[in-house]
Amino acid sequence: MRKENMDDLFREKYKRYSKLLFRIAFLHLGNTHDAEDVLQNVFIKLIYNAPTFKDDEHEKAWLIRVTQNHCKNVLKSSSHKTNCELNEEIAADNCADLSKAIDISIKIKALPATYKTAIFLYYYEDLTVEEVSKILHISRSAVKMRLKRGRELLKSELEEYKYE
Repeated sequence: MRKENMDDLFREKYKRYSKLLFRIAFLHLGNTHDAEDVLQNVFIKLIYNAPTFKDDEHEKAWLIRVTQNHCKNVLKSSSHKTNCELNEEIAADNCADLSKAIDISIKIKALPATYKTAIFLYYYEDLTVEEVSKILHISRSAVKMRLKRGRELLKSELEEYKYE
């Protein structure tokens, strides 16, 4: 394939997936710099080491999985600092009240990784339980359980919004 075609293909994939993958990385890592580094590494892996994909959903699932794995590696590394930033764009995308959205975003970031990815994909990306199960390579019942447990953890943290 010619270089121009590769560049166009990369731009198209970056445009399609970068926002989603950045949000996932930011949700796991809590700061922009680490999330951008993960995003860069994921796209490098896509360019140089990607398998052949059956379809766009398979590619999307692979990219999400690679993003999660890179985030886990960053969190394990000794150089990672737990510097949690507020990212108003991410928080405000689905909520009208910015302060409430930021608070909810912080509470979601504090969830264990197992729950936060399922909650993010289901509530923020509007994926179905079936789609989340395919992306995370877990059963539908496991997705439902992660959503249930994540909601339970958030419920106690978000009592102040009970009557809104």
